[in-house]
Amino acid sequence: MSEIEQIDIRTSIDSLYMLYCTSLLPLVILGIAFFYSGLTQRRSSLTMFSIPFLICPMIIIDWFIWGYSLTYSTSSNHYIGNLSFAVLRSLKHQLNTQFTNSRGSILLLSHFLFNMFFKLICAALTFPGCIAERGRILPMLLFLFIWSVIIYNPVTYWFWNENGWLSVDLNKLPVLDFAGGNCVHIVSGFTCLAYSYILGPRNPKILYNYRNLNTSHIIIGMSFVLFGWIGFMAGCEFKFSYRSLFIITNTILAATSSGIIWTAIDFWFSSIPLEGELQPITSEGSKLDPVISETGVLKSQRYHETKSNFIEKKKFSMISFSSGIMAGLVVFTPAGGYISSNDEFWKPIVFGVVGAIICNISTRLKYFFQIDDALDIFAIHGVAGIVGSLLTGLFANKSFGSEGGWIHHHWKQFGYQTLGVVITSCYVFIMSLFFLYLIDLIPGLHLRIDKNFNKREREKEKVKEEEESQINETKVEFWEQVELQGTDAYEFNGEFMMDFIEFIKVIRPQDYEDDTFQEVIEGNFNTSYQSHETNLTKRD
Repeated sequence: MSEIEQIDIRTSIDSLYMLYCTSLLPLVILGIAFFYSGLTQRRSSLTMFSIPFLICPMIIIDWFIWGYSLTYSTSSNHYIGNLSFAVLRSLKHQLNTQFTNSRGSILLLSHFLFNMFFKLICAALTFPGCIAERGRILPMLLFLFIWSVIIYNPVTYWFWNENGWLSVDLNKLPVLDFAGGNCVHIVSGFTCLAYSYILGPRNPKILYNYRNLNTSHIIIGMSFVLFGWIGFMAGCEFKFSYRSLFIITNTILAATSSGIIWTAIDFWFSSIPLEGELQPITSEGSKLDPVISETGVLKSQRYHETKSNFIEKKKFSMISFSSGIMAGLVVFTPAGGYISSNDEFWKPIVFGVVGAIICNISTRLKYFFQIDDALDIFAIHGVAGIVGSLLTGLFANKSFGSEGGWIHHHWKQFGYQTLGVVITSCYVFIMSLFFLYLIDLIPGLHLRIDKNFNKREREKEKVKEEEESQINETKVEFWEQVELQGTDAYEFNGEFMMDFIEFIKVIRPQDYEDDTFQEVIEGNFNTSYQSHETNLTKRD
């Protein structure tokens, strides 16, 4: 090309706006890494922090070669695209090629970059959490490739390609999804649910006295995600307008209202309401007893043997607050511009309140289904995506090609939204189960570090209770010991998120007279034993 083509003023403004929104999206990935690493224990925190960055090159290359083309090129069918945009060859002879749909027009390369980060965020939300504290990275990377081509790309095509069978542009079964309630969050939630089911519950030995690594990391991660989510939502309009400011404002309103409600719910249920003065916790009926559920998850992980729990009282939780903020962002995602105007600022608050209540309750579903979703990704993303999509069917206005929801007497829209979440949930869950099961059968690609854990658990159910204790004492599994060491020790070369210095006092026999040394040893043993016995009594 002999000379660079000029861009008109309107296109320049919109392109700069999209570049600004795109530049905020890496904050979401960084925030997810901090959020997940802070939630897990020290033995797995580096794994949780590293995976969102480790998978980025693979997703970017896939998106460049054929991912973008399979998702956004228009083909003769309504389910998957062709390769007309492969390796961005459509830009070879024309720089100003644009992508156009009901939301407007955008330069093709801006659209490519913006939606590339959408896929990166969806993968970052999904894959660290689905293998938390027990999964292997290598088979996860193989599944990531399959997930990218067969799950994410087709689902996104259905909703956001102008020829997709569930898209607003085709207008046959128009499902409203402004920024990815279905093709990002439901995909993430149900992929993680399937992965957690195949892996099985975490080893109860890992969960005894469970303590997350760093709550400060959770707060920092939540803050990064909140700031980055502004670009995540506002960029989906494809242009700068007054509505862009409404979308940004409503995003913040939904997140903060959800954070307040979620924190209030957990504050209320953090302790039994007290009558009169606060009393110390006694050994009888103590809440510090680490009861393990059938899934291997502590029934109450908010009580720990720390000085902060010497009395029964309601307590604030920054983990609860951060989880509420995340749920509010997710539940607002499918609505976005469909509920944003100068007289609808009450709608995101409704989304935040309803989403916080339902998603908070949904964190208990893993006990009901006995699926150990370690980081509650299904509840905070899968369920929140469903709730947000259904609420969009009720409160959507007539914008971006939409005919509105129930408030505009368009009664069919709720049915369309229901169809969208059911189809997406079933497709993602079934396809994930199928491919994960096949990968687990490949020699050397077992999904879980302790590959025999689930088999041993099934065997325990078949033996009598008096025989089970004998089996536990005599049978030692190598892979169980490896898993108990943590994914950081297994996957990385002695690298950890945080290391601690331990001071060890060594007592040498030559430092004491024979009789004196024996007295010291016996005295230390008796003191240690009595202290340990007292702690056990308090715990019981």
